[in-house]
Amino acid sequence: MGSAILWGVAGASLLGGAIGTAMAALAWRYRDRPAMSAFGWLMVVCAVWAFLEAMRMLTSDLSTVYALDRLVRLASSSTAPLVLVFVLAYTGNDDSLRPSVVGALWLVPISYGVLSLTAPVHGLTSGVEAAHFVTQHGITVGVVTGDLASAVEAVYGYVLLLIAFGLLFRFLLRSRAIYRRQAAIVAIGTLLPVAVDLAEMIIVTNHPGVDLTPASLGIMGLILGWGLFRYDFHDVTPMASDMLVSELPDPVVVLDEDGLVLDHNRAAATAFGKHRLGGRSINEVAPGLPTHFDGNSVYTYSHLDTDEITYFDPRVTVVEDQHDIERGRLVVLRDVTGQQRRQDRLEALQAATQQFITAESDERIADLAVTFSERVLDQDAASVFLYDEHTDALHLTAASEAIERAFPDDARVVEDPDHPVYDAYHGGSITVTDVSDRHPGSPFPALMLVPIGDYGLLLIGSRETGGFVTEDEQFATILARTTQVALSQIERERELRRSRQAIERRNEQVEFFDGVLRHTLRNALLVMQGRADHLRDHVDETRERHLDRIVQWCTDLSELSEEIEAINDTVRATEARQLDTVDLAVVLRDCLDRSTGDFEDATIDLTIGDDLTVLANDLVEKVFDSVVSNAVTHNDAPEPRVEISARRIADRVQVRVADNGPGMTDEMKESVFERNVATSQTSRGFGLYFVSVMMNLYGGTVWIEDNDVHRNGERCGAVAVLEFKQAETQHTSQSAENEPV
Repeated sequence: MGSAILWGVAGASLLGGAIGTAMAALAWRYRDRPAMSAFGWLMVVCAVWAFLEAMRMLTSDLSTVYALDRLVRLASSSTAPLVLVFVLAYTGNDDSLRPSVVGALWLVPISYGVLSLTAPVHGLTSGVEAAHFVTQHGITVGVVTGDLASAVEAVYGYVLLLIAFGLLFRFLLRSRAIYRRQAAIVAIGTLLPVAVDLAEMIIVTNHPGVDLTPASLGIMGLILGWGLFRYDFHDVTPMASDMLVSELPDPVVVLDEDGLVLDHNRAAATAFGKHRLGGRSINEVAPGLPTHFDGNSVYTYSHLDTDEITYFDPRVTVVEDQHDIERGRLVVLRDVTGQQRRQDRLEALQAATQQFITAESDERIADLAVTFSERVLDQDAASVFLYDEHTDALHLTAASEAIERAFPDDARVVEDPDHPVYDAYHGGSITVTDVSDRHPGSPFPALMLVPIGDYGLLLIGSRETGGFVTEDEQFATILARTTQVALSQIERERELRRSRQAIERRNEQVEFFDGVLRHTLRNALLVMQGRADHLRDHVDETRERHLDRIVQWCTDLSELSEEIEAINDTVRATEARQLDTVDLAVVLRDCLDRSTGDFEDATIDLTIGDDLTVLANDLVEKVFDSVVSNAVTHNDAPEPRVEISARRIADRVQVRVADNGPGMTDEMKESVFERNVATSQTSRGFGLYFVSVMMNLYGGTVWIEDNDVHRNGERCGAVAVLEFKQAETQHTSQSAENEPV
């Protein structure tokens, strides 16, 4: 049983040494931070002490016991100075760590070490004869009898530890809350080995050769390491605890539990217009202030003597005692008057913008500009002059009551180029001028002239000379630009209404003549077809082919008239009425049937899947007929071939019409869809310009690519690519939902 205890204590010492070594390595990694070097050296010495103590307890040779005991005492005597050095560095007393002070701390340990090593010479410390084995509780361990020098060294170590603990606890009481928990952990960790050592001295039944202190050093290292690195406060040099609040520009007051002012700084007395605030209720000093302590609202204080308003943002810190009981409050009142006024101005400008958007006339916009210039700039004089290009003059369109009273009727129109208002308007830049010399009796000696683009000028008057600051100019510029945008919007709306009316009139005229033309054309075609049928009984069979040709042309022209009418209806229709959901497979198969019948010498293939729906209308059939007809008509291959394919690409459906004809030059690819390209260059009917127009109406695109086919060793062929918008159907919606993200 005794052997197991001995091995357990020795193993704990070895574990403590390993922990100390690990903590020393971690401190070395962060050695550039305050207190880390001292912590690292402390852990090195603790690790050495623990390893040596484990070896001493397990050795069975008395000379080895004596040698290890001397080394253990050297390590233990160095621990207390290192603890004090660490505490001085941790608490921010680096100025005390001068070489002379550090050397003085090691004077006793070094002296004791020298005496121990030279014991055979002078006999002042225990020699090797003092080593002997002690058997107690079934445990046999070699020990060395103590002496006077070791007792002095122990007392010296405890004195240093008391000083270190005093510094730690003073730092703990004075430190800020963010450091307090870490400081408590450091104090507990440092105190643990001392408590274990004192307990071993008090418990007389303890074996004199079995020491638990080295094992506790490992626990101390863990606690100190956790405290230092868990909170990451390596540099804990305390900030000055006594802030010079009396010199702060913001008002500061200290309140007790009942809301009475205990202390304040000079800024608080100045802000509330009272020399002494102590002993008075905060509600009496600043009415309503306590209601703003628990929120983020701004406190408004009105100065009774000057009618000025100051805005404060209260910041409250609860003052608690050591039992976490609230004893009062520290209130810092940050002056946010400037920020609040800027916010009020911005809100006023935002409100102005919203009203400007709904204004329906220049006069209304001018009235809004005057109203909001008074609100934004805290001035009671503003006016708007609008420029009239017919008279080349500025007319007073809107003005505040003060301006109305100050300006006579003959000053409401400014047409003199030398007039300051006219000059500022043509100058195009904001101008602040003093008119007190030219107009001594003017109620507004300072004027701010802000051009509103080409539309006019905003005039703002101040009753005080130099009454405008840079911020006033900035907000006035923003207001003028907002006014300019509103006026330009009114002008654009006028032009838009005029253009819309002109377009409507033009559409009505075109629709009328188009209707007359189609009606007359259809009647003429019916007459021609009827006459041809009448003549059929009066001509021989050899001449009937001429009548057949006439009838065919009448039929073709009648169909063309209907197609033109459908195209016009599509162009004039709104976007919602232009497009329908079209099944592309049905349309392309019908196109294949028609093309196969019309072009018997050409091979036309179609590759298309189901569920391909696009946004188009009935004219999409003519679009594909025109593209396929163009591909076949201009195909000079011995065996003309056209391949039609369709597939879905993202939210689009792409149709490719590829031929093995002569292909197109790059210049022709760019110009083939233009209006000036004759239909004879493309195909019969409307040609590819019609295709381009319809694809644009469908919200799609069309272009020409080279085909990858060869004839006689040379590349040939072209591909017409038509890309449609995919229609939203139940199938496509489910496909989108099932598509992986």
